[in-house]
Amino acid sequence: MALKRKNRIMTFAMTAVIALSLAGGLYSGSGRLDEAYDELKYFFVSADPDVVFYNEATRTTINYEVEDKEPSDNKSADDVSKEEFDKINDAYVSEYFLDYLSAAEQKVYHQLYKGIYDFQESIPIENNVLKQDDVGDFIVLFTSANPYVNYIGGSYTISLNKKGYVTAVNVEYSMSKQEAEAQRAALDKRIDEILSDITWTMTDYEKVKYLHDSIVQNCTYDDKAEQPYSAYGCLVQGKCVCEGYTKAMLALCDRAGINAIPVVGQAGETGEGQGHIWNKVMIDDRWYNFDVTWDDPVCDISDRYVRYDYFGLDDEQFERNHQPDKNRYMYYPGANSTRADYYVVNGLVCDDGREADTTMKKAVDIAIKRNEGYARIKCTDKDAYVHAYEKMFSTDDGTSHMFGLLNEVFGETGRDAAVSYSIIKNDEVYTITVRFVK
Repeated sequence: MALKRKNRIMTFAMTAVIALSLAGGLYSGSGRLDEAYDELKYFFVSADPDVVFYNEATRTTINYEVEDKEPSDNKSADDVSKEEFDKINDAYVSEYFLDYLSAAEQKVYHQLYKGIYDFQESIPIENNVLKQDDVGDFIVLFTSANPYVNYIGGSYTISLNKKGYVTAVNVEYSMSKQEAEAQRAALDKRIDEILSDITWTMTDYEKVKYLHDSIVQNCTYDDKAEQPYSAYGCLVQGKCVCEGYTKAMLALCDRAGINAIPVVGQAGETGEGQGHIWNKVMIDDRWYNFDVTWDDPVCDISDRYVRYDYFGLDDEQFERNHQPDKNRYMYYPGANSTRADYYVVNGLVCDDGREADTTMKKAVDIAIKRNEGYARIKCTDKDAYVHAYEKMFSTDDGTSHMFGLLNEVFGETGRDAAVSYSIIKNDEVYTITVRFVK
């Protein structure tokens, strides 16, 4: 694991000071010295109220106001002990990210959460900790990592002292405290209902697949929904966007004893990337990438259609169309294993497109036994993907090779011949899905 941020910052700052001292101005033209100066200059930049921060993925907009009083005049914010914080938020995701913050930054996080939990409109925070350039990233961390906080908007006004340090976060609430508590209770009840089907004999993989499928099968992507950005919108109302899917996965995994965190960045399955949120989930002590939103595609295929194209991927595959933002406070673990990839687990990976028949026959057999109606395979690279598609769906002889393959498997299982099928392709992760009708 990489050094925690607090250690890296301290080491770099000390190195920069030494470099400046030793240089004595003799090497002012060196690129290395310029970089060190830029880092140090950051600590002396004054507040700028004209700057506006915006993060597309979380819809976070921040405006700033500069206080007239001197920094020494600011009243210290109330401390929130770890014990107090844990009573209102003991989720793994908070523990994970807080471990990368300095002691002072942890104190700010506790103060901010407690203030929002108590519906404070202006939340004083520890002085001289967050600079203006930091607070946007800090708020993005906070909003993405707390699935139960669904009663704040995306706009904030941040109070700064003249030196550019944050002194207070001003929050607008979208509902009353009583309404928020009622929705929290409804969300807990819905989570309990979903988790009631998890048994102690299930593996971590089986638990995560069950949670993934529960979300996809009971939620619809809808950016016009009443609460599209929340776990409540996803699990209780059944309508949300990527932030809701991600927070629902966070909440479910946490209650099921599975470690999960959000990832904020840019993604685009086709065309240019745009603001997006997804998950990293730990299965058997290894981290994997999950995009539950993209596994619930907006299409007319079937309300029960579940994709596994973004289930348990390693970083190499996932980063073909997902790129995390560079957030000062959000550090993501590497995902280097493919063991929990749905296609790997089920033996549905095709290394050679010329031998795609064998893999597809297994996929059809699995689909029949599970009564799913969807046979899925994944190719290891583009060459295998192209060859597999050409082999199975060639129509040179007036009919598709796939019909023969389907009917062969149907015959072996004592079923009538297939009537029709349709193809679902994913050119980004090299998957081919066949939806068949008997």
